[in-house]
Formats: sequence, C-alpha cells, structure tokens
Amino acid sequence: MPKPTIVAIPGAWHSPAAFETVTKKLEALGYTVLSRQMPSVGSDPPPEDLSDDVAAVRDLVLKAIGDSNDVVVVPHSWSGIVAGSALVGLGKKQREANGEKGGVIRTAFMCSFVVPEGVSLMDVINHEIPGWWDIKVLFLFVLNRLYIWMSDTHDKKGPYTFPNDPNIFYNDLSAEEQQKWMSKLQTHAFATKKAKSTGAAWKEIPSSYLICEDDNAIPKVAQEAMTKGAKDAGAEMEIEVIKASHSPFLSQPDRVVEFIRRAAGEKV
Repeated sequence: MPKPTIVAIPGAWHSPAAFETVTKKLEALGYTVLSRQMPSVGSDPPPEDLSDDVAAVRDLVLKAIGDSNDVVVVPHSWSGIVAGSALVGLGKKQREANGEKGGVIRTAFMCSFVVPEGVSLMDVINHEIPGWWDIKVLFLFVLNRLYIWMSDTHDKKGPYTFPNDPNIFYNDLSAEEQQKWMSKLQTHAFATKKAKSTGAAWKEIPSSYLICEDDNAIPKVAQEAMTKGAKDAGAEMEIEVIKASHSPFLSQPDRVVEFIRRAAGEKV
C-alpha cells in the first residue's frame, strides 16, 4: 500500500530549509515530502491578509493529492492558522463524499496554533505584541544594494515582524546552531497576524498534536489550552508530548519523524 504524501508547512519567518533533516529521513523511509515557503515570509510588499498563504497551502496540498493520493499535512507554529483555513473540504472523507479520490487523512500539528474560524493570531495573544518581536519598516537603498531596517516600535504599525531572541525558537540548540538558524530567518508580514482565520479544518479532519514542553514561543500551557479547546469543539485529536523547544525538527528530528510516521498510520 503506498505511503501518504507529507506536506510540511513552515511557520512564520522560516523556510523549508528548517525541515531539511526531517525531510531527508522521511524520504529515506519511502515518503514523498512537499514543502514551500509561505508568501507572507520574506515578501516585499507584504500581503495584507491570509489569502495568499491559504491559496499557497491549498495549491500545494491539491498537488500532493493528485489523482488519488492520501496526504498528511504537518503545520508548524503560525502555519496552523493557515492550515485551518486552507484544508477545509480537502479531507479524504469530505472529498469522497463529493466523488473525489484521495485527500488529507490527518493533520499533524507541531507546537502549532489551532484556532476557531474568525480568530487571528493577535486575538490569541490578546493583542499584546511580544517583546521578542521587532516591528519594522524595510527601506531599500539601491546604492550598494544596502538594506536598512528602520524601527517602528512606538506606534506598532510596521508592515514587518522579525524575531530578536534566538532563545525563543532554539533554546535547546548550541549557541552556534542558534546563530546559524537565526541567520536564515526572514521577515514576516505583520498584517497576516491581524487577519482572521476563515476556516477550522481540524473540526473535520483527524489530527495529531506534538506539544513541546520547553517551547518559549508558544508555551506549553498555551498549547494545552488550544488542544483542549479543539477537542471540546469536537476535534478528533491525538496528543503527544516531547521535551523540546519550539523547533523539535532541529533538536530532535528522529522524534519528529516518529510523530509524523504515526500520523501517517505507522505503528512506531
């Protein structure tokens, strides 16, 4: 029986490069893995809502489904909000009801936001901007191809956000590895953090959730609250817990691979 295709969705500021180790391990086990950077990451001008990200994820998942493939979607962090909107109607059960073959058999959230329809990230954090976000406007000076950041920390209206503390994402990595991965981060559109989700596909597609106990970006208590809220709303969700930072795919890739394999139906 063919294995489901894995669609890995990076969170804010990140690219598929963060999943490289996990991707290679899954491919060695016979999985096909697809991923792409969100349009809200590293974009200039930045998008003003979620529609570009939602369309990008939906298109990638439809590509993974093809004629009849089963798919497991793996959102990390911010992209859980995007996935909730993008996957509506793409569950295997929902597609079969429409006479279509294949579809998403499971969503495997990694320390991810899981929110109801009509909720934004800023709603989740009570509209309080974390101290580890820099809110900035990016000006391009053509001379010498020099990019200069201009801070906008007073009125909080900058179009871009950028993390300023490596211990938020990478607190279980060495200082050298922290700086390596910080150097790969890109801007993220601030407007998308204020945009409301347009769907909650986790209500119709079975899911797994990897709670990361040492997460400094989305604390364990917040992950527990979101998963409880989803289950109370009727979600079919299996919970796993790992002692890891917000980036378990970097610090514990083998454990993440096991989590994804279980979401794909393997007994490991």
